[in-house]
Amino acid sequence: MSGFLNIIVPLVAIFLVYRLFTTLGKSGDDNQDMDSKNDQQFNGRKNINSAEDNVIRLPTAAKKPPRNKSNRADPVEVLANAMDTENFASADEVAKQGLKDIIMAHPEFDYREFMNGAEVAYEMINLGFAQNDRDILKRLLTEAVYDSFDGVITAREAAGHRVHARFVGYERVQLKTAMLDGHTVRLSVHFVGKLVSSTYDKNDKLIDGDEKHIFNTNDVWTFETDMNNENVSWKLAATAKGE
Repeated sequence: MSGFLNIIVPLVAIFLVYRLFTTLGKSGDDNQDMDSKNDQQFNGRKNINSAEDNVIRLPTAAKKPPRNKSNRADPVEVLANAMDTENFASADEVAKQGLKDIIMAHPEFDYREFMNGAEVAYEMINLGFAQNDRDILKRLLTEAVYDSFDGVITAREAAGHRVHARFVGYERVQLKTAMLDGHTVRLSVHFVGKLVSSTYDKNDKLIDGDEKHIFNTNDVWTFETDMNNENVSWKLAATAKGE
């Protein structure tokens, strides 16, 4: 699990992104000084916390209602679209083959939009975790993952600690594994990002992190859903540290 993270975004945007994700699909070393890198962007992504960026650009739903046979997507075209992405090209051969199997079985699955949604979900889930927002976490996590997050939140509340953090952006978002298990799809995504994070005790004394430095995140998160049930949302099913 990542350390205590927080993404400060407008409440309206949070609500909209949450609705999107339900229909789809600090750790690290002190890396950069905030005085020189405060507004840095990664991979063309704007810092979503900047004053001028009041609305998150939302991707469309990656999990779409099943098509009838006459309107069924051409899996060859869908696969070609998925392959024409940097995060697919950088994946290993096992992950690529797994994604091909998923698309051939479920050509309505939009890989590009899933990856866009996964980036948003990574930030949103960390926001809910940092702000002790159990309501959001219950909707976006499987029961087992939620229990792990809730245990940390409970300990933090008991100690009177609070977290202040700001997400800067991504250096890399890469498909790690892809698996089709019956109608269940599991996709693991490797997130390498940048954030500023600090933790305070009940007396508002800084006890962890640094307000003037950007830290690395390095996580592998696995999302899963039942592709045959449009009423079942994508959920975070497992977390691990990236290598």
